[in-house]
Amino acid sequence: MVATGEASTIIARPAADILAFIMDVEAYRVVDPRLKTIRWVRRAAAETVFRFRPRLLGLPGPMTTQRVALTPGVRVDISQVPGPLDRLADFHGLLECVEREDGTHVRRRLEFRFRRPLSWLLDPPLRRWLAHDVPAELARLKTHLELPGRCV
Repeated sequence: MVATGEASTIIARPAADILAFIMDVEAYRVVDPRLKTIRWVRRAAAETVFRFRPRLLGLPGPMTTQRVALTPGVRVDISQVPGPLDRLADFHGLLECVEREDGTHVRRRLEFRFRRPLSWLLDPPLRRWLAHDVPAELARLKTHLELPGRCV
């Protein structure tokens, strides 16, 4: 089973600005409270790797390391760096951008795949939580990036 949250919106900014903002995970915490405690960040041209303690369902999760990979002008893919938690769960996220005349269509998707028996326990409440949390994140992103004078 997979616990998934997905939402989309139109943001009046170029795709490059939106993607640059999500690549800066420390700045992105302003719109994503799941990025609770960030221990360290390593940046390269099209990749950000960071170690953090996520906040899921309002609770602190285990320390994990994630990789954010940029496809310029198109999307970022977020995945966990292989580690001991792989035995319990997998995570994948994306933020995809398509420029249009009325702005950039942004799609956000988060997927958590827990191993049994954790999936039976965690999937239902996580699905319900993600159904509200992901659209709320995109609404905060839109508000943040569309503020007059906002630079990325």
